[in-house]
Amino acid sequence: MLLVTGATGTTGTEVLRGLRARDVAVRALIRDEAKADAVRELGAEPAVAEMGDPKTLEPALGGVERAYLVSPVSPMQAEYEQVFVETAKAAGVQHVVKLSVIGASGESPLRFARNHAVVEQALRDSGVAWTFLRPNGFMQNNLSWPTRVQNGTFYSPVPDAAFSIVDARDVAEVAVAALTGDDHAGKAYALTGPEAVSYREQVRRLFSAAGRDVTVEEVDPEAVKQALVQAGVPPWNAEGLAEQWQMYSSGGAALVASGVADVLGRAPRDLDAFARDHAEAFRAEPAA
Repeated sequence: MLLVTGATGTTGTEVLRGLRARDVAVRALIRDEAKADAVRELGAEPAVAEMGDPKTLEPALGGVERAYLVSPVSPMQAEYEQVFVETAKAAGVQHVVKLSVIGASGESPLRFARNHAVVEQALRDSGVAWTFLRPNGFMQNNLSWPTRVQNGTFYSPVPDAAFSIVDARDVAEVAVAALTGDDHAGKAYALTGPEAVSYREQVRRLFSAAGRDVTVEEVDPEAVKQALVQAGVPPWNAEGLAEQWQMYSSGGAALVASGVADVLGRAPRDLDAFARDHAEAFRAEPAA
């Protein structure tokens, strides 16, 4: 039995699809019973639990041999995931595949990367076999962009900063390989797309594929951060995004890595393939 956490999230849903294609017995961790039917449709047995609560995690982990670990970005992420690791070990889980982030390190200037580094170390220390997946941001995050276009203009705090985003479907395929194969324990895979692309170029290519001409204008990063907080984004997360923008501007996220090809034996999907597959999402004009 395999367990997938974050089962209705960006990579979790794709991992479930991949495991269903391999006819693997899988349990899906969800926080809300209302999502149970959605994971059943993907071939998984639902289990309702809270990541940071051992009492709910224990039954979900019963009989599980391998698990995919991912949880929402928050100040508590490292603590919750460490609870999961401890509970998984006690339940006899043999291998945890953790979704981390490229550059995970206790010395990173990014709070997101430092949080992941804490959990990576906890897994190393646990004695449970591990595999770390370290993507450099998802192309799927751009699916919200049509709602941010105002009068044909997209505003970015760092429009010319390039970074090597990866298609979440590729990350999920790597996760499925690590969950079902025997050659991935003790390995950390940096997962990127085939090129580093600026926000300006991403906008051009994504909207052009949908038949739209959208221009890009620069906006003050501090103003964007404040706008995010006013829109309901927790301040900790908004400050973390500002750290990320600064790193992008310095070229610190332009690395192109071979992790996808190393595991899957093929090149990662590029931005143009993603644009073609999701053209309908970028074709829609935002509601007035």
